[in-house]
Amino acid sequence: MRTERDGRSVAELSERHILPTPHQVIIVTETLNLKRRAPVWEALSELFVGKELQGYDYAGIAETLRVSGYSLAELEKVLREEVAPVFRSNLSPLAIPEMEGWARDTVVKEIEAYLEHERTGLSRLLSRLTTSRPLPDVATKRWQQIKSLLS
Repeated sequence: MRTERDGRSVAELSERHILPTPHQVIIVTETLNLKRRAPVWEALSELFVGKELQGYDYAGIAETLRVSGYSLAELEKVLREEVAPVFRSNLSPLAIPEMEGWARDTVVKEIEAYLEHERTGLSRLLSRLTTSRPLPDVATKRWQQIKSLLS
């Protein structure tokens, strides 16, 4: 775990006894486990493809999410804060949609770029506005279907 204040780990701060006073705020972020997260990103990106998903598509997505070990709440957070901001435009009426989905390496590259860019001040503010927007209707219906398979 790293703090946003100076990049030092909580353990490093504890070892040196440089703990924050009650008046200081340190935001601790989970270190991204790409091996675990990449299949989840790829599966959730399928909610934003232009084609109609079939039963086997939903089953495959649900199985990937199930074996990831993330809770439903964590999956929803990943969907809304990491995947949707990158891929939601594919369902825009103005887009020429990607119909078949994206390769895992493309998904990872795009989301990592978004997350890296999102760390700056203005980008963070814009990101909060973007992630608070509801999912596109198609993605919402697909997510509801997947959640029913995960229950």
